[in-house]
Amino acid sequence: MLIKQRDTSLKYPKAIKEEKTRLVLEWLLEFRFSSIKLLAKRIGSNYVNSNRFFNLLLNDGIIHAFKNVHTKNERYVMLTTAGLSYLEVLGRDISKSTTRVQHLGRYSHIIHDMAVQYAVLNRLDQFEEVIWDRHINLQDYQEKPDAIMLSPKGYWVALEYERWRKDTKRIFISFINHSSALSAKHYAGVFYLFDREADCKHYQKLFDSAEWPRYKRETKSGKVRTLDSSFKPDDVKNLRTCFVFIHEPVK
Repeated sequence: MLIKQRDTSLKYPKAIKEEKTRLVLEWLLEFRFSSIKLLAKRIGSNYVNSNRFFNLLLNDGIIHAFKNVHTKNERYVMLTTAGLSYLEVLGRDISKSTTRVQHLGRYSHIIHDMAVQYAVLNRLDQFEEVIWDRHINLQDYQEKPDAIMLSPKGYWVALEYERWRKDTKRIFISFINHSSALSAKHYAGVFYLFDREADCKHYQKLFDSAEWPRYKRETKSGKVRTLDSSFKPDDVKNLRTCFVFIHEPVK
């Protein structure tokens, strides 16, 4: 998704509504769903002032709302088929679109994906394009970043949001997976973002290890086995500077 900023030169209400509608629908096309609160920030408004606008979109039938028993009254919305038609007229590729709630996965996935969206939202003025997890094409890698973002200088940066601390084996698998992707020039850096500061420090400590143990996850069983060799990050030029660890809780 190309990141477009609001056009502050627009004066007429119809043009302003059309621009805000396009920004909202393009966001939902990329991320499959979002919350009214986040989308309000995306269009430069606040939750209360934007209610009328989002109610218009709901009444027009181009987005629809859904709830989850665990969402604490958060208002979530998705595209409808009418919303997809709107985007198709604008020339957008709708082949990977999602309009059904059951395709979003478990509640924990929804909360994680919202954290990723906030991480992207916080960086909109720093990047020109974003591609979300399932739209990233890295066929040779078992794991993909939560998102990748394109800088104005033309290099991609991967985002990983960790709501909970993974076990040590999975952390090292992730480090080495990203290292391979960096060496292959799929992207030029990795931002690890954390909900909890203690987890941020834990990952940083493991990253700073002189050697990283190697593991392999079996495709069929999912079991992780330890390999005989280890990975030495200092043998890879500039690798230490390509990873950034940030405590960034969703507020």
